[in-house]
Amino acid sequence: MSMEPEKYNCLVVDDEPIARKIVVNYIEEMPLLHLAAERINALSTIDYLRTHNDVDIIFLDINMPNLSGFQLLKIIQPHQPIIFTTAYSEYAVESYELNAVDYLLKPFSFERFTKAVYKAIDVVKNARKSGSANAHEKNPVFFIKSDGKNYPVQLDDILYCEAMKNYTVVILKNQQKLMPLVPLTKFEIMLSDAGGDFIQVHRSFLVSKKHITAIGSNSVTIDKFEIPIGVQFKERFFKAVGMKDGE
Repeated sequence: MSMEPEKYNCLVVDDEPIARKIVVNYIEEMPLLHLAAERINALSTIDYLRTHNDVDIIFLDINMPNLSGFQLLKIIQPHQPIIFTTAYSEYAVESYELNAVDYLLKPFSFERFTKAVYKAIDVVKNARKSGSANAHEKNPVFFIKSDGKNYPVQLDDILYCEAMKNYTVVILKNQQKLMPLVPLTKFEIMLSDAGGDFIQVHRSFLVSKKHITAIGSNSVTIDKFEIPIGVQFKERFFKAVGMKDGE
C-alpha cells in the first residue's frame, strides 16, 4: 500500500489578484493538488512558512513589493520545489541558478502549468525517498550548556544570539533564554558546524536567517525582536539576503 499523500499542498505567492486567481483555479483543476494558502508578499510568506510545515510546492511571483521572489528565496532557502511565475522572460536564467524546478511565463496555459507541477511532484517524491531516513538531520538537536545543565535545542528554535562579556545569550522561539559560557565568535562557529543558518548583523548580535520577518536600513526584525545592524556588517548582511544597502 502506498504511503504517499493523495494531494500535494501548494502555496501561491503573488501580489496581483488576477494572476493569483489563475494559479489557484489551475490548482483546483488538478485532483493531485490542494491549495494550502495564498500570500501577497514575501514577508507574509516568510511568516507562513515559519508556522506551517505542510507545504509541498511553492508557486512564486518574482516581481513583488519590498522583497522580490529571488530575495525571498535567498532568505528562507526553502526545501520545497519552487515554480516561478512571472511576466518577464529576462529572469529565466537567474531562476534556474536558484534551483527552481520550472519557470512559467505569464500568461501560461493549463497544459504548461501541469508540466511544471509534475516536475515539482517528482522532486517532492525523490526528497521523501532520500530524506525519510535522515529527517531529523534537517533540524538537528544542539546541546547548549547553561547554568550547569545541558539543554537539547533544535537549531530552528533559535531566534538570535547576543554577546554578553564571555557569555552568549541565546533567545529561543518559546522566549526561553540560555546563557552558555562561550563568547559569541566561538558560538557562531559551533552553530555553523552543527548546520545552522545564522548571520552576524552587529558585533553583539547573531541572527537566524530563517526567522527574519522584516528588514530596515539599520535594523532587522527577528520574530518580534528588533536587532540593530552594525555599520561594518551592513554590506555583508544585505548581500546575504539579496538586497542592496538601503533598498
